[in-house]
Order: sequence, then C-alpha cells, then structure tokens
Amino acid sequence: MLTHEQAGWKRHATVENMGLGGARIVSEERLSPGDRVTVSFTAPSVWDALVFRAKVAWVAPGEPPCAAGVAFEHTSADAVLALYELISTEGYE
Repeated sequence: MLTHEQAGWKRHATVENMGLGGARIVSEERLSPGDRVTVSFTAPSVWDALVFRAKVAWVAPGEPPCAAGVAFEHTSADAVLALYELISTEGYE
C-alpha cells in the first residue's frame, strides 16, 4: 500500500524490487522526486503490516503506471530487522 498524505491518496502499488535502503515500485498515481510517502508491506510471513516512511528518489519518465524508486527513512533497528526478515522470506534480492 502506498500513501501520499500531502496529495491525499492511498493506493495499492506493485513492488518490483526491494532492499534495505528502498524499493522500486509501480503506481497508478503520479509521483515526483522528493515526494514523501508511506509504504506498507503485507506478506504471509508477517502478522502486521510493516510501515515505512520514504522519499521518492527518482521517477521513470512516461505516463502512469509510474515506476519510481523510494528511499526508506528508517527510524529504528527493529524496523530494519523486520524488513530484512521480510526480504529474506519473500525472496527479494
């Protein structure tokens, strides 16, 4: 789930690639570099959604759907560990 609080929308997005530092996502909504978003991950391996604040680092040119890179803004070591476990379990590289 991708939330853009400033623009006032919340939409499902596809994660194409993910690492501890960020993710490549595809969204039907237009994003701009510098936008601040919240990314929530759900997976069979976690009880509650993992929620990360992120900043849009880059956006591929073109019309929606829009590919974009987001950089996570980690706030705790526990969140990084939970993300690591999610990545390991779900097979992202």
